[in-house]
Amino acid sequence: PVVNTSEEITILKDAIIEYGSVNSEGKHSVAYGTLFDKTANTFESLNGTLRATKRQKKVAFDAELLMMPKDKDVLWLVWNCNIIINHQ
Repeated sequence: PVVNTSEEITILKDAIIEYGSVNSEGKHSVAYGTLFDKTANTFESLNGTLRATKRQKKVAFDAELLMMPKDKDVLWLVWNCNIIINHQ
């Protein structure tokens, strides 16, 4: 099957908003572990979507890719349709 990257990025952003919460700065955040569990049947490859999103400079994170359970507490922040992953 053909994967529509822009559609998957939109689904990723929507999932972060749906499964996360809003912090005091008005930014949506969700732990990687929560997102991984909630989208297990949504993405063919969550890390593939993340890497494509990173190449488009819509996300930023230090690791080459995120892995469970090691990165389960990594928080993702979303605002203005840009997605940023913030290690805290």
